Formats: sequence, C-alpha cells, structure tokens
Amino acid sequence: MDCLELNIHQLILTDIASNVSDTADDLAFAQDIITSKVQTRADEAAEDNERVFMSASRVHCNIAFGELVVNFPEAHIANAIDTLMPALIDVLKDVPCIDFDKCLAWEEWALPDQLVYSTVSALLRISSSHTKYSESATTAILSFIASVVEKIDSRSSLDILTQLMPALHGLYRAISSTSFQWTINQWLPLVKQLRGLCVAPVVERLNHLLVDIIQKESADADTIRFVQTFVSRYVSRGRPLSGHFIVCCAIETNWTVVAQTLAPPETAKSGPVNEAAAANKAWNSLMRARASGQEIKDKGIKDALKLTVEYSMKCFGDLFVQIQEMDSEPPLDTYAWETMSESLKLASICSIALRQLDEGLYSRLSLLLSEQSPICDNLVQEAALKATICLVHNFPEIAGTMATHLRKFVTSPLPIFEFEFASESRAPPPLAAAAKCLAVCIKLAPGDDLVMSNMYSLLNYIAATSKEIFDNSSSSQMMSNPLYNSKDQTSIHSVETGLRGFSEEEKRLIGITTISVVTRLALEFKMEEVTRLTISMLLQRLRSAEPTVEAAIAYNLVDLALSAPESAFVDIIRVFSVINRSANPDDPRFSNNMVLAAQTRLAQELDRRPELYEIYLVELLTLFADKGVAIQNLKISNHHVKTDDMIEQLASLLLPIDALLAHEDFNPQLKAEPVVISLFRNMWFLCILFGFTSDDAEGSAMDWQNPALCRIAAKTPSTVMEESHDTVASNVEYNSAIRQDYAHTIISRHKASLTTHISLRSSDIRSLSSGQIIFLLTMHDMESMRSAAGLTSSLVSYFINDSLNKHPGLSACMEAIAEKVIRGCVGSLNARASQQALPECLSAELRTLLICSTHRIAKARDVASKFLNRLITSFPSLMCDPPLVFAILEVLTLLRRACENEFIDEYNPTYEFFSTRSGITLQLTDSYVVRNEILGQLHRNATTWFELALGRAPVELQSTLQKYLAWNSSTGAEWTELGASVAEQFGKSIGPVQRQLVSLANFSKWKTDGARSLISQVASKGYFGGEAAGIRLASRQGPDQLEKLPPQAAPSEEIQALKAKVARTLDEVKKKVSSSTVQDLKRLLFRCAATLISLPKCDHELLHYLVALPFEVSTPAAVSAGIEIWTWVIAEKPEIEVGLMGEVLAAWSTTIRQEKGIFSESINYDDPFYHPIDYSPTDKDIIDRRTVNARRLVTPHSLVLQMLFSRLQAARYRRPGVMFLIQHLVLRSARAHKNMSTHALAREPRFSFLLFGFETLKSSHLDSYCENLLRSNLYTAAYSWFSVRPQWSYGANRVQVDADIKVVSEFLSCLQADSIRGSAAISSLSPAQSTSQSSNYVAKLRSLNHPLKLLVENEIYRLGVWANPTNDPKRGTDHVEHGLVEASWAAMVRTLWQIDPAIAVHLPERFKSHVVLRNEVTKLVRSTSRDVLDTSEALPFLLGDGMDRRDLKHLLLWAPVPPVMANTFFERRFKNDPLILQYAHRVMEQHPVELTFFFVPQVVQALRYDDLGYVARFIFETAKISQLFCHQIIWNMNANCYKDDAAEIEDPMKPALDKMTEAVVASLSGTARDFYDREFGFFNEVTSISGKLKPFIKKTKPEKKAKIDEEMAKIVVDVGVYLPSNPDGIVVDIDKKSGRPLQSHAKAPFMATFKVRKDTFVLNENPESLGNNAVPTRVQYDVWQQAIFKVGDDCRQDVLALQVIAMFKNIFTSVGLTLYLYPYRVTATAPGCGVIDVVPNATSRDEMGRAKVNDLLDFFVAKYGGEDTIAFQQARLNFIQSMAAYSVACYILQIKDRHNGNIMIDGEGHIVHIDFGFLFDIGPGGVKFEPHSFKLNHEMVLLMGGRHSQGYQLFQNLTVKAFLAIRPHAEQLVSTVQLMLDTGLPSFKGEPTIKRLRDRFALGLNERQAAEWMMSVIRNAHENVRSTAYDEFQRLQNGIPYK
Repeated sequence: MDCLELNIHQLILTDIASNVSDTADDLAFAQDIITSKVQTRADEAAEDNERVFMSASRVHCNIAFGELVVNFPEAHIANAIDTLMPALIDVLKDVPCIDFDKCLAWEEWALPDQLVYSTVSALLRISSSHTKYSESATTAILSFIASVVEKIDSRSSLDILTQLMPALHGLYRAISSTSFQWTINQWLPLVKQLRGLCVAPVVERLNHLLVDIIQKESADADTIRFVQTFVSRYVSRGRPLSGHFIVCCAIETNWTVVAQTLAPPETAKSGPVNEAAAANKAWNSLMRARASGQEIKDKGIKDALKLTVEYSMKCFGDLFVQIQEMDSEPPLDTYAWETMSESLKLASICSIALRQLDEGLYSRLSLLLSEQSPICDNLVQEAALKATICLVHNFPEIAGTMATHLRKFVTSPLPIFEFEFASESRAPPPLAAAAKCLAVCIKLAPGDDLVMSNMYSLLNYIAATSKEIFDNSSSSQMMSNPLYNSKDQTSIHSVETGLRGFSEEEKRLIGITTISVVTRLALEFKMEEVTRLTISMLLQRLRSAEPTVEAAIAYNLVDLALSAPESAFVDIIRVFSVINRSANPDDPRFSNNMVLAAQTRLAQELDRRPELYEIYLVELLTLFADKGVAIQNLKISNHHVKTDDMIEQLASLLLPIDALLAHEDFNPQLKAEPVVISLFRNMWFLCILFGFTSDDAEGSAMDWQNPALCRIAAKTPSTVMEESHDTVASNVEYNSAIRQDYAHTIISRHKASLTTHISLRSSDIRSLSSGQIIFLLTMHDMESMRSAAGLTSSLVSYFINDSLNKHPGLSACMEAIAEKVIRGCVGSLNARASQQALPECLSAELRTLLICSTHRIAKARDVASKFLNRLITSFPSLMCDPPLVFAILEVLTLLRRACENEFIDEYNPTYEFFSTRSGITLQLTDSYVVRNEILGQLHRNATTWFELALGRAPVELQSTLQKYLAWNSSTGAEWTELGASVAEQFGKSIGPVQRQLVSLANFSKWKTDGARSLISQVASKGYFGGEAAGIRLASRQGPDQLEKLPPQAAPSEEIQALKAKVARTLDEVKKKVSSSTVQDLKRLLFRCAATLISLPKCDHELLHYLVALPFEVSTPAAVSAGIEIWTWVIAEKPEIEVGLMGEVLAAWSTTIRQEKGIFSESINYDDPFYHPIDYSPTDKDIIDRRTVNARRLVTPHSLVLQMLFSRLQAARYRRPGVMFLIQHLVLRSARAHKNMSTHALAREPRFSFLLFGFETLKSSHLDSYCENLLRSNLYTAAYSWFSVRPQWSYGANRVQVDADIKVVSEFLSCLQADSIRGSAAISSLSPAQSTSQSSNYVAKLRSLNHPLKLLVENEIYRLGVWANPTNDPKRGTDHVEHGLVEASWAAMVRTLWQIDPAIAVHLPERFKSHVVLRNEVTKLVRSTSRDVLDTSEALPFLLGDGMDRRDLKHLLLWAPVPPVMANTFFERRFKNDPLILQYAHRVMEQHPVELTFFFVPQVVQALRYDDLGYVARFIFETAKISQLFCHQIIWNMNANCYKDDAAEIEDPMKPALDKMTEAVVASLSGTARDFYDREFGFFNEVTSISGKLKPFIKKTKPEKKAKIDEEMAKIVVDVGVYLPSNPDGIVVDIDKKSGRPLQSHAKAPFMATFKVRKDTFVLNENPESLGNNAVPTRVQYDVWQQAIFKVGDDCRQDVLALQVIAMFKNIFTSVGLTLYLYPYRVTATAPGCGVIDVVPNATSRDEMGRAKVNDLLDFFVAKYGGEDTIAFQQARLNFIQSMAAYSVACYILQIKDRHNGNIMIDGEGHIVHIDFGFLFDIGPGGVKFEPHSFKLNHEMVLLMGGRHSQGYQLFQNLTVKAFLAIRPHAEQLVSTVQLMLDTGLPSFKGEPTIKRLRDRFALGLNERQAAEWMMSVIRNAHENVRSTAYDEFQRLQNGIPYK
C-alpha cells in the first residue's frame, strides 16, 4: 500500500484501525497490517539528538497504531499493555527528532499533528483504565513538551512552522479531546512546562516564523509555495500557526486539565471522540453543578493556581489594551478574542479550584456583563456568561447580586443580542448564555418565588417596549390575563419610565432581547406554570407587535411549543393558523411570512416531539383547506378581485406540510385516521383546483413547489377507503373544500386538462360533476408523482370503494387514468433504468402489488394485476430480485392453500393466510370460485414472468429458485406447495441462452431439462453448507487439521456423547419435562443417523434410540421426521433394515402395551350426553382443540403404516426377515383391536391398517394354519369398528370424508377378492394322519366375509350421504347397498352376535327398515343378556316399552345409560319395578353431579312417580354433595308447586315437593346453611323489587326506573352469592343504575346488570415442543351480565326449549360441526317467576326495523362493511352457521311466534332465537298460523347471497347435516321432553305431542331418505307465505316491523 497516492493509504489504515472487532482474526489482521510496521528511531539505531527522516507511509503506520490502540477491546489492552505503553512512549518521544516528509497529502491536519494526537490519545486512553501507568503517560507528555520547547531555539523556522507547531497543536487536541482523570499534582508540572511556551521570546519567535523563512532563510519558490499552502490549510480551519495561537492552546489545555480535576470524567471508552470533547464535557459539568474536587492543601499548588489566575487576567488585560489601540478588528493571527475567552475560563476554573473568588475576575465579569461593557464581541461575552455560571454554582453568595445585574444586562439595547429571526436558525450564543446564566442565578439566589417575580419583571419590559403602551388593546388584554399578577401591573409604568431615554430602535431591541430571554428562561426552569404564562403573554403580544418584534415572538413561540404541554402546543399552532388565515396580502408588515417561517421551523424540529406529529398535521391541513375555501368565497363575492397573491400564500403553506412529512419516523401513509384522510383529500383537491400541480406557467409559480408536492404525495395516505357507506363518493362529488359556484367558473379548464390526459373518455368526462373532475385530476397527478418515484401500489386503492366502482362514467375514467399512469410509470422507470437508478422501494412496491392482485374486490385486483404484469414484462430483470421471486412463489402456495380450504374445512372458510417465509399476509374473499380464478390468473402470469426471466438471467433465476427449494421448515408441511412446484419446474428448465441444449431439445423426441443440474446444485450447496458447519463445530481441533480428509468413522468419545445426549432427551420426553423443539429433535436424529451410516458396523444402541425417540414423542411432526431419517438410513445401509424394522416392531408393540396413539382409548367414541351440557354459546375453539388432539393421536401410526406399506412392497420378494417382522406386527396389532381408538378420525388409519394387513397376508407364504390365524384376527379387528354406534366423520374436512370413503371402498374390494390359498399345513404328523382343514377355513371365511361386506357397504353409503348431504350431482352419487332378503337378516344377526354382540345391538340403527332384524336383536338381548352387560345401548331392547315382564336379574350389572334415559325408568310405564328403579338410582348416582345437574327439571318431575322414594333419596344425597345442585333443585321444586302463573292451581305433587324442600333445607348446616341463607336472601332481595314495582305499573318508565334504582341501591352483595341463571360465576358487584323496567301490561319485570366473576383454565401449549408439559392455568375474569327478573310469567317452557337446544349443541360439538347455538340460561325459581340471562351484545330484528333498517343485508353492510370485506363475510358465515342450527331446532321443537321481536342478531352476526313461549302443538292465540318448518324469509336468503349462492348451499348442507347428526340421539331428546309431559304446560297436548315430536326425526328413513326429508323441509320454509303473513299480522297487531 505504500505506493498509494494522496492520503488513500492513511484512510485505509484509519478505517482498519477504527473497525477492529473483538474477534481474534480481526485483531491479528490489524496487527499484521499496522503494528508490524510501526517504526521508531530505536529501529534506525539513531543517536539521541540525531534527526531521522521518516517517510509519509511510515508515519501513517505510526498514526494508525495510535488509532488502533484507542479502538482495541479492553481485554486485549489488558493482555498487551506492557508492550503497548513503551511503544507509544517511544513514538511520542521521537516526534521532535523526526524529519517528517514534506508532503501535503493530508486534508485536515499535518502528519506531525496527527501523529502526536493519535499517540497522546492512546496513552491517555490506556492509562485512564490502567491507573498505574498514568504517571508514565503524563511524564512522557511533559518530556515531549520540554523537548519541543528546547528545539524551538535550535531548529529552523521551516521545521518549527511545519513540524513542531503542528505537533504542539496535536498535543492540545489530544488533551482537550480525551477524557482523563488528571490529578492536581499532575497539573502542576504540566503548567510549568506550558509556561515555557508562553514566555515572550518564544511567542515572538513563533509569530515571525513565516517572515524568517522568506527573508532570513532565503527559501526557494517551491519551499515558499509549500509553506503558504501548509499555513493556509490551517488558517482555513481557523487555526493560524502563530505564537498567539499557541498561547491560546496552552491556556485551553491548562483549564481543561484543571476542570477534569474538579469534575472527574468516567473512564474513557474505546472508539473515536469529537474535537475538544473532554474540555466541553468538563466545562458543561461545571456549568451544571458545583465542583466535586477536594480542597487543596498544598501551598505550592495554591500558589501556582493564584499565579495562573494572575497570568490569565494579565493576558486578558494586555490583549484588551492592544485591541483598544487598534483602528480595526484584530487580525486572525493574534487570536485575540479566542485567547481572551480562554483566559476568562482559566481564571474561573482556577478560582473554583482555589475555592476563592478572585475580585479582579469578578469585577471584570461584572463590567463585561453590563451596558457599559468595553467589549462587544460575542465570543468574549459568551465566555464571560458561561464563566459566571460556573462561578455562581460554586459561589452561590453572588447569585442574588448577579441576578439583578444580569436582568439589567439583558434589558439593555446591546448589539450582541441582535438577531435576524427570519434568516437565522438559532438565537445568538450570548443571548442563550445570558438566559441560562440568569436562570442559574435566579435558582441559586436566596428568597421565595424569585422565579415568578423575575419572570413578571421581564414580562413588564415586553409590555413596556410597545410604542402605544397605554392605548394598545393587547396591553389591556395582558393586564386581564389570569396568570398575570395584578400587583405587578403598576410596575409596567415604572419600567416604561426607565425606558424613556432610549430611542425607538433601542426599545425595539430591548423588547426582542427580553422576548428571547424570557423564552429561554421558561425553557430552563421547565415549570409548567412559567411556560404557560410565557406562552400566554407572547400570544397576546403577537398580533399587536411591529414586524421585527412579531418575528421574534413567532420564533420564540416555536421553541416554547417544542417543550410545552400538549394543550399549550395546540394554542400556539392555532394562533399561528389564525394569523395565517387573516393575513392580508396588502399588509406591509410581512407578518404572514414570519408566521410561515415559524410554522415551517416548528415542522422541521418537531422530531423532538413525535407524539405531536398528527396534531400539527391536522392543524396545517385544516388551515390549508380553510384558506382555500376563503379564496373561493372571496372570488364568488367579487368576480373582479385579484386572488393571485392569496393563491401564492396558499401554496406557501405546502412548505411546513412538506417539512413535517419529511421526518422519517412519521408515516401517515401507512395508517391514518379517517379525519386525516379527509383532510389530505381536501388539500389535494385544492392543489388541483388552483393549478399547483400543472406544468403551465400560469399555474406554477415556484420552483420548489413540484418537488415538495412529490414528497407530500409519497407520504399521503390512500384518499379512498373501503367502506359500506357512500361517504367517499359523496365527498368526491360534494367536497366541503370545493365551492361549486367557484368550481363552475373554472371547471372547463380542468375538463380540458383531463381530456388531454384521457382523450378516449371525453364523452364520459362531459357527464361528470366538477367534484368528480377534480377527483380524477387528483388521482392522475398524485399517482403520476408517486409512480415516478417508484411508489406504484397506491394506484390500486382507488378501486376498493364500491360506491366509486358502481358509477359507470367515473369508473371508466378511473380505469383510463390508471392505464395512463401505468404507461407513464413504465416510461419514467425506463429512463431511470437506463441510468441504473431504479428506486430502492420498487421491490417492496411490486410485492405489495402482488398482494393487491389477490384483493377481494375485482377492479382493485385487475388494476394491481395489470400494473404488476406491465412492470415485470417491461423490466424482466426485476425477477432477479430474490424477495420478489420468493413472494410470487409464496403467494401461489397460499392461494393454492386457500382454494383447498374448501375441502379441508368446508364450513369454516379461512380468510387470512400468512407466509412465515416472506412475511406476506393475504386477505381473501370467501368465494372459492373467485379464489380459483385469482390463482389461475396469477399462475399464468407467473409462468410468463419466469419464462421472461429465464431468457434474460437463467443463472440468477435458477440460483434463487434453488435457494427457495432448499429452505426447510421446522415441521413437515401438510399442504402441497404450488410455489415449490413452480420453482422446481423453472429451476430445471433450459434457458434460451443455452442454445445447444435448446437445439437438442428441438431435435430429440425426448424431453430435455436440467433436473440433474438442479438436484446436484441443491445437494451440493446443502452438503458444503453442512461441511462448513462441521468445520465450525470442529474448529477446536486446530486449523491445521481442516484441510485433511474427514475421518471415515466418528471418534468413540463423540459417539458416547451423542448417545448420552439422545438418552437424556428420551428420558426428558418420558418425564414430560423436555424443552426441546421438533427442529431440535430432527437435528439430533439426523446426527445420530449420519453417525450410524459412517460406522463400519451397526451400533444397535444408536439404532434403538433412532427409532424409540420419535415413537416416544409420538407427534405427527416427530414421527414424520423419524420416517424421513429411517428411510435414509435404509437407503444408505441396506444391511441395517432388519435391525431397524425390528426396532420399529418393538416400538410399535410398546405403543400397544402403553395404549398410545391409535391404541389409546382416551378419545374413543361415546354418547355426547355422557359429557356435561352447559348453557353457553357454541365454541369453535373446543372443536378445533378436539380435532388437533385426535389427529395428534392417530396420525403418527398412519404415517408409520405408510412407510411399512412401502417397505412391504420392497421386501415381499426377497427379504423374508423383513416380511416376518411385518407379519408379526400385523398379528400383534390385530389382536389388540379392543384397544384401537373408535374416534371418527381413526376410521382412515384403522382401515389403512386392515388394507396393510390383507396386503401382508397376500404377500406372505404361510401354511394354512398361520394364514387362517392371521386372517381371523384381521376380520375380528375389522368387525371391532362396527361394535360402537355408527359414526359420521368428525369436523368439516371433505378431504377426510373422501379419504374415508376411498379407504373403506378399497377394503371392500379387498374383502370381495379375499380367498383361501389352500397351502398345506405344517405338521409333525404324516400326510395320511393329518386331516385337511381347508374346507373348514373356507366355510369360516364365508361366514365372516359376507356380514362384513354388508357392514362395510353400509359404512360407505352413510359416508356418501354425509359427504353429499344435498345429493348434489357434482359431488357424485351414493354407493348402492346390496342388502339381504328379509328372511336372511335373522341368520346374519345371529352370526354377528357370535362374533361380537355389540355389533348386533347397533345393526338396527344401520339398517332401519328391517323389522325382522330389530326383533331378532331384541330376542337375543333378552335371551343372552350377560353377553351385552357392557353395552348400554342394548338396554332399550331388554326393557322395551315397559309393558312386558321379563327376566331382569342382570340389570343391576348393566353399563350405565345417560342420565336422561335413567330418569325415564322412574315413569309409570315401568310399573315401579324394583330392579329397574335400583338400576336407575345407581346410574343417577354413578354419573358426576356436573352431568345430572343439567337435568334438574326432569329429576324433579320424576318425583311425581316416586312411590318408593328412590328419586327423593337421590335428590337428598346429591344435595349434600353439591350446594349448587341443592339450590337449583329447591328453586325448581318451588316453581313446580303450581300449574299456573298466578300460583292458584296446585300441582298434585306439591305436597311431595314441599316435603322434599323442607327435608333438603333442614339437612343443611354450618357453611352450607350460611351459603344457602346468603344466596336465597340475596336473590329474594333482588326479586322483591318486582313486587315493589307493582304500584308503579301504570306510571311512566322514568318513574319505574327511579324506583328500581332506589331499591337497587339498597342491595349489598354478599361474598360468594350468584345469580340462579349463572351458577358458574359469583356476583361481585351490581351496576346500581342499570335497572330497566320492561314492557308489561299487568306485571313488573325488570332488567339489571351484575358483575360476575368466573373461572377458566388456559392451556399454554407450544406445538413445536416435545415435552407436552403444558399445565392448565386457572384464570379469573369478570363479565357484566344482564339478567331479566320475571314475575307472573311461567318460564318452565323456556327452560325445556333451551335444554333441548343445549343438547343439540353437545351433539353438534361431538361430530365437529360448527353449528352455532346460544342456549342462554333460564331458571324458574317460583311459580310464575324466573331469571333469564340476556344475550349479550345483541339487537332484535324488531329494533332494526324501528331504526329504519330496510333489511338484514343493509344492517350487515352498515355494521360490518361492504359485501367484499372480511368482516362482512365472517359475519355472514356466522349468520349461516347459526341459521342452520336454529332452523333444525325450530323444526324439531316447532318453535312458533317467530316474529322479529324474538329473533336477535349478536355482535358477530349470529342469529339467536329467544322467547320460547309457544312450542310443539300450540301457537299464539291458539292458532298454528306459522309454517310447520321454520322461518326462512327473503331477507335471510338474500343475506346468504341468494338462492343459488355458495352461502345458501352452505346453509342447506349444514341444515341437513345437523338433522342427520341429531337423529341417532332422538330417543334421549324425546325422553327429555316426555318427562315434562305431566307438568301441564300449555304446549303439551298429551302423548300425541310426543308422537309428533318423534315423527319429526323421521326415524324410519335411512340416511339418504332423511336427508331428502330435511331438504323438503327447507324448500317448504323458503319464503313461505305463511311466515310472511304472520310477520304482517305482528306488524298490524303489535307494531313489530319486519322490513
């Protein structure tokens, strides 16, 4: 590098030194480049006084060495300090003796200067953190100064000027810049040395060096030019190389050291420092607080300090005298002002060190800070003020005097305070220093409230400097200011009297100065009261002041605004706006310019208060709009007035707007409130209206305007919003900022301009309004600006508003403008591309356009797609950008996933799709047709783009695609990735540049591609990336080993460590404490596999872990990773296969033994009524969690089966060892069929196993016995699936249902092809003695095969109906069952009974139409009851209808039935059979209380038949267990004592109920009794309000409410009490103002709101974790629950209806259907009394009608947004799901009175039915006027999307499936109702009611017939005229609107 010219060499070395890091490599490199080349005189073997020449490159190395040391890490310095210190000291010692190369290859400072600076800085830096070396460092510095002083006498003038003086300057810079903890003892010798530089002879010599060089030393011309250039460089930086300058340096060095002894700095940190940083830091520290140094005791040091003070003051005095003798300003080389300033500082610092204020200094400062000051230099007076600050801190006794003195000083008309506010950006330093100094004096001066008194005194000067003090209105305003102290008002006159001697100009200057001082004082004090007072006074003074004073006020208000409270900030900007609004262009005071300058400066500096950005922006935009409107109004009122100046003023407002938006941290374009968007829209409309954006001379006045508008456009948010209302369209047409009268006068010009832009749309333009014309021009101009800057995506936002899109003419013009903008953008970017200057933001914008091309709104989608396509086809090289390519591929993948969502979760569209790879989120429509169209279009476009890129840059593109393909996610993807498919397609394509391959492809009939190249490159990159990782792992072995070939076998210690790690991980997983993730597991397994492959012999321990670990984790991701690794190991080492398969068999067997995975019974099918039924809305999260849990259990075995099936095909011909293991696995699994899961999602893996088993049987060579044994076990396993109730598929996954149908169909084919091979049996007997068993085997197969085929066919048929509930031909046709003749069913039932009686028990449900079958099952159950004791579903066959006597001796041992079925056994029809009653009692007690709690109403009704006391005993015993049950049963018994609302007609079982109630209450004691008393007391207190309301029934609602509030205020909430309707939460508070009387003619119901505290459990699971150690956390939460308290209304019917609806909800959840129901809780507490939970956040359809909502669609659009918004589509989906569920409920229960007052819509869009007063066989008024189906009117269908829409098809599917789902549970649902039959509720008409209820389930029909039945019900309901007529009747009769 020595050959490099100029200072490039030095810059390189400096850069290396500055950027050294902690790494050993970096340090070694820096040392090699720099340290090794450091040279001293010792290296040259020079004598002490001998000068040695040193080249510039060597000096550069020495300089860089010092810089390197400064940047060294502390640890390195500590290790090498003994080497570094001597080297640095040697370098410094040599400087005076070096003959430096006389070169000018430096920019700032000469080489000696830099060398001394870097060396001394390094010495101080090292010794500050290693204090034991500080003496060495200071000694070296002292020696250096002494050496230089000595050589000044002997060296030539040229050497002194160009080498020694720069070296001294370098020393000064180093000491003043580098923080060092100097001691006063170190200062003493330093000051002595520095004095040697300040003696007269030395100074004189140094002052005449240049003259001496020219005159005495007779320098040649080159030398003179060199010297002149050398000196001029220093002079240009304000550093004249003169003796006076050196003196100033010595003085500053002197006080810097003393100051650091008084304010010790922190330890110096590594890295570069600013010039004079240490001096400034120490000085600022002393200006902030009192010095912290200790008192000096040493007399010598004290004397030295005093001598220094004297010298400083003498120096100041001498210079002052010299200056006074001069006729002009002192020349630069005297450095007079600077030296005087530093002298004051030195004297002050030394006085502080002495702790004694020098009188001479004090008097000198007092004189300087007065009106009589002989010096008016800014620098000197600023230094005097700052010195005073330091002195006041340390000598506070002078604070009071100085405060008064300074107040006079700042109110003097001094020229140093003059300030051009319009042009200067900062106040004069003396002014700022004076204010700070005054503030410090006021703070430290003794006295009370000095701050406010001084502020008032100064504010008096502001008022008094007005020319018209007594007449001015603003003055009187100031007097009336509440913040202004009245006692000081009279002092204004005295101040004014004192000012009479001054001229008007001087008064003006005093006023300006005082304004600035007051402002800075307010900023210094940081007191809100002071700030508000100051702002208030300045604002009042603003409008009355003369222009210069006004400018000063405006300027200072900006500073105040930047630190004021938000309210004061708002006041300031509003006053600015008021002045700007009222500015008159004829006003000569240029006030508008002053305020505009202030507004602009405030905008520029507001980054200090980013929270105020938006407030200021709103103010500026509002001001802009107001001024624009004012111009228009003026022109309207007077057509002849000239408004050009006003328009120019309006344009100038763009300056502060531009300055505000220029802040990088302010991005309103990303997210803005509607009000901000509206203001931006107004601003741009006005800009267009007044021609600010036009290029013609008339419209464009200022050069800055267009660039400013371009910048504003970039930060402008989208001015068009996606919304349901017509707000934007209305705002466009009738914008408040555009006055139509004015616009009409000039719109022709704008129309012409628009026509020139889109000439083809001239006919459309003619029909547009002026507002629309302005809007279109705004769109054109703003988007042209944006697109030229590369901001392309904003164009799409204009097409997201339905109102604008629906306007044909406007929409057509918008599309034409979009086309023009796109063309213009392509042209503009072409020009920039030719200069290689495409905008950096273009890539991100293209990705945004890509996302917009999937927009839900078609026009927005089309524009984005067109723009994106045009850009990429115009610039194909953009496809070389990896983020864009990745984004395209990821969007394709996400769209494919979105389209497949239709089949994955049919009834729950996913709207948002996120890519972790590229961070892209897509928000898509719920229409799958549109999704597929979007995918098709993008796929076609992407293909074109990739082909273009392949033609331009095939290598770059394919490298990017390889990177994409090589990316590996942490878990195995469940989806097929279209992005990866496209990447693979083009990654292996042949590009046009590969001409020979293209030619070969054309000639050859075989397809040619680069698949080999793609795979090899991906593999190579992966391999060598792994090798690099391995090198990093192995780096501890030493770098010399890395170039050798890697060892072929792993070291034994590494293997042991790996085994230990795997064993530890396995143990952690078993204990469920592992914190590892799936990715960690995969990494560990791959390392195990790689080690195993590398070993010459198989390590069976490692092999065991390789299989055992994934099986132990047993999650889909873990097993998938395991299979990936096992197949790799087998492929690499085939000889391991048998061992690995043995481990798989062992692990599989372990899962059987431990009942894991598919062998777990934890999620087995069971009746939904074995689970608690609760009154809460449907929770989709529960369904999702159950789905995830089920898949987590069954998927691992499915994955292993897939692998085993593959291994079977590979092993069947020549690997008997593997086949033996597979046979063993199949047999062992088949024998464990009873453990296999019966969950619906286990169907596919179970039948897959059966297929695998039969394939194994077919592929094996077995003797007849083994073959029969294996086959028998497989058949038994197959039959076991049918031993439970027939199941539907779980969830809404069409793919899963289709897969189930396929696998079961394949199994059916397998059964049809199954036959006996007839292989000979292996026997020890001779052939003659052994008998053939083949005929037996054939007969056995026939008896097993045929029934199984019937069952399998029925399974396929049922699944087919479930997959296609509406019998849509597009979804295929049903499977045809072959069935049996009627006579054969009995034999088949008996056969199946022999196999498994449970299968026979469930046959009648599968084959409903065969009476023979049911009779045969009944006969078998009754004859061989013992066989089905564990099958609860067999009990109805045993008991029948209860009329026959039969042998019931086994009944007591029977499996429990659900509680509601057990309850029915107490009915009369069972004749009080003791065995039946005992069984029923046992079952009721056996079930948990949480389960029986739900059936309290039925339990109470069972008391009606309880002759033997079984029910009473159950109630009594359960009430002891559960207090909640106890309370609920008491309330229900009370409610059933009477048959009517008025409690007049006793129920026959009232005595029994009273007796039971008394017994239960009497049994309570202790805490239970206390709880009972508190709860019932609380409840009675609340319900008593109804009784107290009865006298107010005829009064007004406000009177009723007042009474309720009065009574509610008296209620005290006891601990633990709850609402009867909310037993799962406790009441903690009451909203005592929430009482509301409800409408009733003769009763007094009311509603109140309670705060209810509930518990929930949160399970924080990490799906990536292996530990499965999530622990449920109990969380409490509060909800405000409204409840209605009814009196005189029988609620029992509502209770029953909601019970059945809640049971429906359990059924739907059990099959995974997201059918929404909200069974809110109603509790009947007494005859005609009850508590009803209010459905939260819901609106009745009746209330919508009263609010003039035309139909449901309008309501949804108004609430959730347009039909294309995700919020609307989600709400519509919620409506459909709830509508389907309630439709089935309404049909089954025949819920009537469905007028709009009884139909609610909740906040999420669900429909919720309320008020179930009319059920089954009655309707309002006793007339069944409504349809027998359910309510499905036109507005409901319209909301779904219309009769042929996707939404309506979804509704039909869900409704039919809901019906199919509840049919199997019809008996339990009917029984729930039947138990209530004897209550005499009006809805019951005896047994016919129950018969009709049962008939509505259509139990005699098969699945397809039942589905058709429900479809006919839907067709009947659709827009049924009876439903419409009933709505009309309700409107006329009760005023309930329905449309």
